Amino acid sequence: MKYRRRPPPPVSTKSLATLTASGFTLIEVISVLLLIGILTVIAIGREANSGNQADVYGATEVLKNHLRYAQSTAMNSDVSWGLNFSGSSYTMQNASASTAPLPGDIPTGISYTPSVNPVLFDNRWGSPGAVTITITVSKGGFSQTVTVTKNTGFIP
Repeated sequence: MKYRRRPPPPVSTKSLATLTASGFTLIEVISVLLLIGILTVIAIGREANSGNQADVYGATEVLKNHLRYAQSTAMNSDVSWGLNFSGSSYTMQNASASTAPLPGDIPTGISYTPSVNPVLFDNRWGSPGAVTITITVSKGGFSQTVTVTKNTGFIP
């Protein structure tokens, strides 16, 4: 018994019509490319501003560490220590205005606005006094606030 190959089914004009019509029109392709372009512009615009925001967040963490360092120095010495702010910079100084170096670098291009200047911690408990102190760190429209809690000197 010989097997014969079955002939392929006849191709109808209906199936050819559905095959050629199964693509994207030029308008659909242009619309998708236009949407991708708009989303790309939005993403690039957000990325450009995130540099200032990252600088502010970084400078805020550095400031917190420097405040804690000044507080620790005050608690381990016979005099009060703290930070004295001047626009875009600050120095560590004691109650008699003698300065001392801070560990690390102070970020540049950042603006510091304290509610009390200088911020001094007492030499016994590291307390900033009976008033909560706030320091605003800002750059390019972004800002963050550092709080030094009254009496306890807690810096969250």
